[in-house]
Amino acid sequence: MSRYQLPLQPPPIKGFLRWAYTLSITHNYEETLPWYYTNFIQMSCTKHFLEKRQQFFFDFFRGKPNELNFNNPFLLTCAVNYELLSGFRPDELVEFMVGRIRQGYYAIVFIDESKITIGPAYGGDAFPHHLMLSGYDLKERTFDVSMFDGNLVYRTLKIPFEEFISACESMRRLIESGLTADHHTFFYRFNGEHPFAFDPVAVADQLRDYLNSETHLNRINYNPDGEVFGLATYEYLQMYFRAAAERHPSLVSPNGVRHLHLLWEHKKVMADRIRYFTRHGIIEQDEELHQSFEELANKAKLLRDQLAIAETKGDERIFAKMPAKLEAFKEREPALLERLLKRVESGQPVGT
Repeated sequence: MSRYQLPLQPPPIKGFLRWAYTLSITHNYEETLPWYYTNFIQMSCTKHFLEKRQQFFFDFFRGKPNELNFNNPFLLTCAVNYELLSGFRPDELVEFMVGRIRQGYYAIVFIDESKITIGPAYGGDAFPHHLMLSGYDLKERTFDVSMFDGNLVYRTLKIPFEEFISACESMRRLIESGLTADHHTFFYRFNGEHPFAFDPVAVADQLRDYLNSETHLNRINYNPDGEVFGLATYEYLQMYFRAAAERHPSLVSPNGVRHLHLLWEHKKVMADRIRYFTRHGIIEQDEELHQSFEELANKAKLLRDQLAIAETKGDERIFAKMPAKLEAFKEREPALLERLLKRVESGQPVGT
């Protein structure tokens, strides 16, 4: 079999590769949707990003696990490090990856992306990142890979075997020299035998946590004091943009467009969730509620696009405008979420 491609769907969330990679696999299968819409409600962000000079992250929150490793019930996962892969010669490493793809495994390989021509980091400093392999062509000597391209657009492209080998060899040298930690390579195979029924209790719990700016997910395994949750994340998003407007010296690796992209994806997922709940009789029809989240999603997308355009023009005045625009989200969202929570609770008995 000289050419082979595993099935992929455009992922509904792309703000971070951990979502894009896993969901582009599971979204091929209708039976995963009850799990998807039971999840991806809560949001979190970094709390002490200025005083501790930490990079600010704003993202979906599912209890602080490693999302690339054993946290999607529909993916059978194997993890290996470079110490285990170091015994392969370059041609053997390619053969190994080809063999795993042929067996139905998607390979999420930890590589130095600065060696990948089509990547945004090409030719620059070393850039440790994960790259998903989903297919190959032995005649062309290429892998099908999913990644952000040079324009930061997530898509599936082809890279030569030689570039893949170069990126792996560079990553191995970085790890062996102690310049970076090994974040492991993962292999996924779809687990179609996993049953998952929609869980109204889990949805209601996450909605309450979001409204109360707290979390109860997986608290036995980590301390959440360094993070902010739910509605309170707006305050810290506003703080981030004020710091960006002031060019605060403690603001590390600013990436405002990504934060607003995740804001848009959250509102879009909420609107999609309400449509799914209504279509499947989980909640009572509420077109006004659905339309309200669609409007929030559209406004969030507009903010993201405005910021992206302003940054390409070098116009930093937009940062100072963002806190007031985010305030409108913070004021409107609680009533909508409380309304959705009541719909969920009335649709199915919660806590029984």
